[in-house]
Amino acid sequence: MRRVEGDNLAEDFRQRLDGIAVMLAKIEAQADQVPALARQRLVERIEALTRGIVEIDETRISQEAALLADRSDISEEIVRAKSHIQQFRSLMADDAPAGRPLNFLLQEFNREFNTMGAKSGKAAMSHTIVAVKSELEKLREQVQNVE
Repeated sequence: MRRVEGDNLAEDFRQRLDGIAVMLAKIEAQADQVPALARQRLVERIEALTRGIVEIDETRISQEAALLADRSDISEEIVRAKSHIQQFRSLMADDAPAGRPLNFLLQEFNREFNTMGAKSGKAAMSHTIVAVKSELEKLREQVQNVE
């Protein structure tokens, strides 16, 4: 019975990890648009505040947009999340008890996606991140059943 339950849990984990990987690829594709979005929002804010009275210095806008884009860069978090997916699969493939390492790994997963959510500038990206976090919570609940 334990073997059957373990096999079922492993299959559930694989399916959820596959879904997370797909959503992560979607987030990664959307992340490329963040610098342009940061620049556009900055220009709109300045225009709204100055009501067109002040001429906008394009060089300065570009510098500020570059800073905003750098602060909203999630490439490191994406790389780490991909690594966590690989580590999770590796732990599943090993015969050693994996409950605690998987639980720790899920905490790290959450940390990466929380950071992505904080840096996200797009609603669609935020929705995808929330969906990933929901899947991570389901994984966390199931990992509690693993030795």
